[in-house]
Amino acid sequence: MKFGLAAYLTLLPLGAHSFHLPSSTSSTTTTRSTSTQLYQFGTLGFDTANLYSRSEEEQIKTRNEVMSYLSEIAQSSPPVVLRKHLGSTVVISGFNPEEPASQEILAFLNNEFSPHLSDTFGKIIAHVDDVKVGKKRLIGRNARYTGLLDKLDFTQSESAGALPTVAQLEGVSSWVAHVAGGELSKLEDIVAVAEGAESVKNVAILVSGAQNVKGEELKKVEEMMKSKATTFEYTLVVVPEWNDEPEANCAFGIVNVTDVVDDAPFGEDVGSFSREESLRIITEALAIDKAAGKCVVATAAPDAKSLETYLVQGMREIGFDRLQEVEHMVTRGVKGYNEMLATEKEGVAWEKAPEPTDEELALEAASKEERMVLMRQKRQDTEKEEELKALATEWAKREFLRKSLKRRIPIGEEEFIEIVWDRAMFEADLKYRTMMGLAVNESEERAQFKEDQKARKAAAYKKEQDRWNNLSTEDIEPPEQTTAVTFGGM
Repeated sequence: MKFGLAAYLTLLPLGAHSFHLPSSTSSTTTTRSTSTQLYQFGTLGFDTANLYSRSEEEQIKTRNEVMSYLSEIAQSSPPVVLRKHLGSTVVISGFNPEEPASQEILAFLNNEFSPHLSDTFGKIIAHVDDVKVGKKRLIGRNARYTGLLDKLDFTQSESAGALPTVAQLEGVSSWVAHVAGGELSKLEDIVAVAEGAESVKNVAILVSGAQNVKGEELKKVEEMMKSKATTFEYTLVVVPEWNDEPEANCAFGIVNVTDVVDDAPFGEDVGSFSREESLRIITEALAIDKAAGKCVVATAAPDAKSLETYLVQGMREIGFDRLQEVEHMVTRGVKGYNEMLATEKEGVAWEKAPEPTDEELALEAASKEERMVLMRQKRQDTEKEEELKALATEWAKREFLRKSLKRRIPIGEEEFIEIVWDRAMFEADLKYRTMMGLAVNESEERAQFKEDQKARKAAAYKKEQDRWNNLSTEDIEPPEQTTAVTFGGM
């Protein structure tokens, strides 16, 4: 059955059919009303006046002020000045080869991204309690491929935990000493030995595990070093208990010993400190000229709203490298920023750097672009290196399985991989270039690889032959026992 429109409308509730065609006047009114509301609340369509709370606005303001402060410093500050007498030989002491800190300190001193250290020190001496253990733990595949093997040497302490002697420091120009457990009493011994070694010109001392040390003790140590360290430059860095966090994972603060509170030099809430970060700070401080004569306390700054975090994150965003970052935190830090604010409040505004010219801006943009290209290239090289290592490990494991199926191999898989690593990296490089569609001349490259391996074996054989020819009788045969032995009271 079909209903007409009039009959259908009678079935609807009252007012449901009260519709009409809008007139031009009402349409204009509606449009004006809507546009007026959007204008009132901004282009986003909602009220942005109270988007942040008052505390959040204060944080944003502080962060912007810190960034402006750091930008002025970046434009006006000269490059980091390095110490003049670093020399070519550095010794490390107080690092247990069984613990990761020993490998990490060597990596920082031989880091290709820190040429002010890796290019300066042609010889790194590890002073350990047992040379055999030191060689076993510190000489491996990584040492071979980073060039550390060509630099690394060892000296053995006269007793467990003993410092290097004056004779062992002969020819050494720089010394990185680690004191564990916050034992400040050892610092006077380090100063005495360094004073007696004529060649030592720079000493960097890292004290870890010092969370229970009082400020008064630190100030006494500072006075002692000022009065007794006369023939060398020094830097002392004191940190609380170590943790295993990687470097640059957390911001940090550095305070001069003269500014610490007597009862709590590390603050009321004493936390731990990244082991890698402390090693980075002490190695960079060894090279920084402005860090000479400084005794400082370093603490972690996990609070995202702290000035330390704003400063450290700001420097990294602007483009400070780690050397510049450590220099700024050691020489200025939060104290320098607060002093700048106090100076501005007193009406003595610090001098603003001149506005850069168009040429200077163009040069700066070009240098930034170059830095970005270099950083991108380094990142790609790192990714390629990781992929090559993974391919090499896969090839070596497969080769170990293939050979072990044919006959028993008297060594483990890890030792086998280390022995064939050169060949594994060669095979990985061939496979990588093939996957990337790059040119590969396998026959010629394999022949060249064999020739290079023969030359390396010959050089290694000659070096070992020379070493044996220079050995003395005492090196081959241990001295005979001279103590009388009695049997049964005879």
